[in-house]
Amino acid sequence: MQRHMPLGYRIVNGKADIVPEAAQIVKAVFQAYLGGTSTYQIAKDLTKQGVLNASHKPSWNHGSVGKILENRKYTGDEFYPSLIESGIFEQVQKRRQETVKSLGRHVQPNSFRNQTKFSGTLYCGICGQSYRRYVEHCNQPSENVKWKCKHYIKSNRVSCLNIFLTDEQIESAFMNVINQIIATPAMLEQRRSIKTPAPCPVGEKLTRQIKETLNAGQYKVNEIKELAYTRAAAQYRVSVIDDSAYRTDQIKAAILGKEKQMDFDERLFQQVIRKITVNPDGRLRFELLNGLLLDKNIEEN
Repeated sequence: MQRHMPLGYRIVNGKADIVPEAAQIVKAVFQAYLGGTSTYQIAKDLTKQGVLNASHKPSWNHGSVGKILENRKYTGDEFYPSLIESGIFEQVQKRRQETVKSLGRHVQPNSFRNQTKFSGTLYCGICGQSYRRYVEHCNQPSENVKWKCKHYIKSNRVSCLNIFLTDEQIESAFMNVINQIIATPAMLEQRRSIKTPAPCPVGEKLTRQIKETLNAGQYKVNEIKELAYTRAAAQYRVSVIDDSAYRTDQIKAAILGKEKQMDFDERLFQQVIRKITVNPDGRLRFELLNGLLLDKNIEEN
């Protein structure tokens, strides 16, 4: 299930569609940055103009602008139509890298920017925090790379005791999952049931306010429009969009004609997996893009 869409898109008939007005904001951000405007100034200008961000709030900072500039989905993929040309996107990434160098910043091996293929996919089954890739003894013969819960160390103390993982263990578990799907594609139809949308007290309150205003007979059209828009934004934040049928077809297309996988395929991973939950008993719970859940035990190296 798809909960939050990048700014510029919406779901129509189970597929991502472009929202023209919001898409213009995204394009303007890319154009402004390529034109030499800093992310801080872009954020300041958007906030001053009252432009709504992806959370439908007129509040921007350099981080939210940076997320737009780094979101490769805007170049288009199997689900998202293209908003930004690949050439422009790459120019923006190049400028961002040059900016980092010009400011004298050094890339840290354990920084968020230096995370890799599993970043944003692995989550702790104990505390719910994301897993991070940590490099010990970087560029030395004893270099050691492990995935650990973000809260393994918190405030200089061990906070979460969940297990560590290597790239090889995650890749191996995924290959077991994908080979199971390739061998039995019919299992993709065993999708998880749709969650009931969370209550929306704000939306209910605004609905009553709209009815009361209309019944009173004295109102301004713009006032009703503003209330309706605010209500829609509140309801969207708690909505659950069922795109599982489309996602199932997407996965089927990705595995079509494929034989048993002997090597890890990063692109195939991205086409199939939404989330992996790491459990302390060594069990990885894979959530496919269509909501199907599959458990696999990690293999010891």
